[in-house]
Amino acid sequence: MRGNILQYLNYQYPDISVLYVEDEKFSREKLLRILKRRFSTIHVAIDGIEGYQLYQKYYPDLIIADIKMDYTSGLEMIKKIRGINEKAQVIVTTAHDDKEYFVQSIESNVNHFILKPIDLDLFLQAIQKAVYQIQLEKELANQKKLTRAILDFQDNLIFVIENGKIIESNHAFINITGIHKNNPGGNKSQLLSHFFVEDPDYFYPKNKENWLEEFFAVGKDVAKVRWKGPEGKDYNYVMKAEAIPESQQILFVCTDITGLEKESRENEHLMMVDPLTNSFNRLKFKEILTSELRRSERFGHPFSIIVMDVDFFQSINDRYGNSTGDKVLITISTIVQQRIRECDIFARWGGEKFILLVPETDGKGTIELAESIRSIIAEFEFIHVGQVTCSFGVTNFSAGTTKKELLIEAEQALTTSKQKGRNCVTIYNKVR
Repeated sequence: MRGNILQYLNYQYPDISVLYVEDEKFSREKLLRILKRRFSTIHVAIDGIEGYQLYQKYYPDLIIADIKMDYTSGLEMIKKIRGINEKAQVIVTTAHDDKEYFVQSIESNVNHFILKPIDLDLFLQAIQKAVYQIQLEKELANQKKLTRAILDFQDNLIFVIENGKIIESNHAFINITGIHKNNPGGNKSQLLSHFFVEDPDYFYPKNKENWLEEFFAVGKDVAKVRWKGPEGKDYNYVMKAEAIPESQQILFVCTDITGLEKESRENEHLMMVDPLTNSFNRLKFKEILTSELRRSERFGHPFSIIVMDVDFFQSINDRYGNSTGDKVLITISTIVQQRIRECDIFARWGGEKFILLVPETDGKGTIELAESIRSIIAEFEFIHVGQVTCSFGVTNFSAGTTKKELLIEAEQALTTSKQKGRNCVTIYNKVR
């Protein structure tokens, strides 16, 4: 990667002007140092209001902006700029949890997305593509070949339908679908219907023969779709359609969001999973527990909490080292996850302590589960360590109990197990 980055340092774009909008000072100063090495003219704004004013004054070629800012957002600014110049190149930076803004951004014809924290290599590649596009547009404007060249340069899939037939498309569309405008015959259903992949999170026509009618029937001209691609690979797109004035033609632009959604899912996974034991972390468990409390209060369904703690874990670390202690935690996590049901929620609560949410289970069933886990762990032969035991605290949800009270009850039951000599299960005794 270092070699890739170094090659970009030699690029200079003296004829390209930039508008950079970012309200967070540290991020702004860090990225500004990178931009100043490549561009001679940079206009800097700290919010969308100032950014739009600078654009009206200088009409820069390239806009780089954060999506979410105080006052006027980056998206609002971009929409205003698009009202002046539909061809301006736009790069937006966005945190992974801003995924609800992706479709809105594509509707505003954003050219490139860069997720925060910014990968420098990807950012420089986006700049290079944007600059190339700007330079290409300037050259082709003089040659009157702008439309066709831009169409084929786009990474987006672009095609035009008229009376059920594809009459125009770019290279990106042909490369993915294999469909060329010169293909003989064929209507819209024959050409595109078999590309849709069924997924509840994406547009999928009930009747593929009428996918175009169903697409517009939802009342919007944009939707997320999943399509089959070459070699059996699926691609995720935001498909946007627009009627071409004074004609029967409809222009479709499909923006590939496969990589963005994959990275977003990976980031979401990292946020909710403990990296050592591959169980849920404390934050995610609390979120799930809150939902389960609401569900149980509403429908009267039972559930229980089990807190478990590895006995004398510090002694294991002191005697065998932290690496061996980590392996003990990983093994215990694996044992528990293999024993519980798919609907049970298991998480690392902190250090050597774990917690388990058991839906649709009363006191007796929960005690039997805890005893089963305790027995399996106690009989397991841990590498280098031998026997390891755990203590357990159990509590059952009852109407009116808060999340805090429920967790306190489980901890008190765990404390009782330790006082009784460890390696046992105690259920909290609710005093009425």
